Amino acid sequence: MLFRTVRMVGPSLATLALAGLLVFTIFFTEFDWQWIAFLSGVLFAAVLSLISSAWKAQWGMAQSAEQTAQVRERLAVEAAMHRQTSERLEREMGLHQQDRERLAKQDEAVRGESERANSAEATLRALELQLPTGVCICDSDLRCRFHTRAFAARVGRQPAKIHGKSIFELIAPTSAETLRTALAEAKAGRATQAELSMSASASDARCVAELVPTRGGTGKVESIVLVLRETSAGSDAAARSIDALEGDEAAIGGPRPGLRVTDESGAALYLRSLTEELTGWTDPQARIREAIDQDQFDLYAQDIVALHAEAQPQRMLEVLIRMQHEDAHNLPPGAFFPAAEHYGLMPDIDRWVVNKVVAACASVDPERRAQVPLLCINVARQTIEDRGFAEFVARTTAKHGVPRNMLCFEVSDNDSIAATGAVSDFAIRVRQLGCRVSLDGFGSAGVGFAHVKSLRFDFLKIDGRIILAVARDPVAAVKVNAIIRVCRGIGVGTVAEMVESDDVYSKLATLGVDYVQGFGVARPRPLGALV
Repeated sequence: MLFRTVRMVGPSLATLALAGLLVFTIFFTEFDWQWIAFLSGVLFAAVLSLISSAWKAQWGMAQSAEQTAQVRERLAVEAAMHRQTSERLEREMGLHQQDRERLAKQDEAVRGESERANSAEATLRALELQLPTGVCICDSDLRCRFHTRAFAARVGRQPAKIHGKSIFELIAPTSAETLRTALAEAKAGRATQAELSMSASASDARCVAELVPTRGGTGKVESIVLVLRETSAGSDAAARSIDALEGDEAAIGGPRPGLRVTDESGAALYLRSLTEELTGWTDPQARIREAIDQDQFDLYAQDIVALHAEAQPQRMLEVLIRMQHEDAHNLPPGAFFPAAEHYGLMPDIDRWVVNKVVAACASVDPERRAQVPLLCINVARQTIEDRGFAEFVARTTAKHGVPRNMLCFEVSDNDSIAATGAVSDFAIRVRQLGCRVSLDGFGSAGVGFAHVKSLRFDFLKIDGRIILAVARDPVAAVKVNAIIRVCRGIGVGTVAEMVESDDVYSKLATLGVDYVQGFGVARPRPLGALV
């Protein structure tokens, strides 16, 4: 430290001393000018040396400052790089954390899917064993991938010999073309019906199959659900009863729509109702209520044609209802009527139908109303027991200025037997308004005329299972002939349902039935195109 100080200060002190010696020599000594010149030169050299040293020092300081600035800049760059690296590491750590959380959620979802798959498998197994409805689910190749024991019994096959079979192998060849047409509709995303023969020999092996398409995540139809039901063709009163599907309320402490069955170990399982299984609705009551409130139904109609000139009127239409579905196809009544009846919504649905039918009639020019066919509307048992329904019909027709004799209300044969008093009261009240009353599905519970005579029906629809066999089964022909003779005697018109073939049509004409209805006569079409 001392050496550095001496090194820095020494030259300056020496120069000052030399300058002072030169001044002293000039003014206070008598040295020659040679010495003065010498000392001046030495002083000059010393000054130059100081200047040189100062310049070098300044240059060195400038170099040092530049190097310092470069170092500082480099350090700043490195610090920025370190910050970026730190931020990148933090982001990567965040991404890794997100990946871990996502993987954990995926693992949880996989476990949930596995549990749901196991639960669904158990549910399907329970459905297969104990669901009393004939149900078959076909894949896109129309091969059976699931079926209930009731379906196996209906087609007369062992359950083990149905899985993987084409649906065409499970029905009678005579119904292949009918089923092919219905399947084409279903594969196009539209729910439909088909009247099928499940056996080539049994005279009563006919049924109505409702085909409901189901779509996958891509929106394409991936499977088709076939539901077999024992009822008359074209009747929207089908599938009214779901007692077997509504669960054991006492066992679960309150109402819970669903099927209570047991698995192979004897444990109780509560399955969703058939409506939920077919539609995927988690809250059928809210969905049906929404459809009623927001007009999410479509009305169709099927012709009922007179076979002879004496029959009056010459033409009638049966009004059919379909529900608009999220998958851009309509649901048949069998898919939502059971739930609607369970929740007490059938009177609201029937009121909706009446309101729309009357409005459609009101839209027709008054001079053309005489050409509008008699419109037949199915009513549920809940509606029959609703004493305010007749008043609603009176108010609605008066509001639109529509003659009430344009309407006919159909009640099912089962309801007329099970609730004779309510049906009698209903028939009296609507007939007082000027409307007509028809009995639907006569013969499904046996051929008996006591309730027919007491209830004063205008028309009687013969059950479709009898009609389907009339051309090949003499017993069925005798039944139809007896029904026609009795109805003529009491002034009731006869309607044959489920007329599919020319042979059946010709046989019915020979027997003298008044009207025919079925896919062989006319397929259902939108109501607006027929009124």
